[in-house]
Amino acid sequence: MTDFLTRIRDIAMLLPGVAEDQHDGETRFLVEGEPFVRVTEGASSVHLCIADEGTEPHWRDFTLTAESDWPLVEDRIARSWELTAPTELLEAGGR
Repeated sequence: MTDFLTRIRDIAMLLPGVAEDQHDGETRFLVEGEPFVRVTEGASSVHLCIADEGTEPHWRDFTLTAESDWPLVEDRIARSWELTAPTELLEAGGR
């Protein structure tokens, strides 16, 4: 799990306005105080906030393995950030 968390942290912390915290046994990555990635401790799963236009965001579970498609994971993390970040940060950068 630590290797997965390190890789996720490296991806998430490149995005503007991101902070990391611990909450209820999870490592969470937040933008402007709102979580966009949750990593469950002791398991190899990552929760990403995914939303479609005009719908409420929901959490989608991705299980990571040694064979995970990391470019896809990186894209999902960035997309989750885009769906969660305020407009000011989206206009300032992102990916």
